[in-house]
Amino acid sequence: MECRVGGGDLNAHLAAAALLAAGLDGIENKMELEAAFEGNAYLGDSEREIPKTLRAATKELNESSMLRSAFGDDVIDHYVHAAKYEQFEYDRRVTDWEVARGFERA
Repeated sequence: MECRVGGGDLNAHLAAAALLAAGLDGIENKMELEAAFEGNAYLGDSEREIPKTLRAATKELNESSMLRSAFGDDVIDHYVHAAKYEQFEYDRRVTDWEVARGFERA
């Protein structure tokens, strides 16, 4: 089992548990693996992707019946709440880039 997409703030134990839960769900539901990707993945445009923002990832987590089944509603609701609070705090800030960009365009 390997996960190469997590950031430095990834909880490795939680990620491993989620990967195991996904694998077990696939086995229990007799899901077929997708075909192996061949070629340069950086140039592909038809492959599925993980969410690119915290907002999108939070929505996916909140709506995942598989993860809710594996971890329970209390755990998922806790992480969704934490992510929404983090997003709220992020959205309240004006970054240096936004200030500089605003002056460029004024």
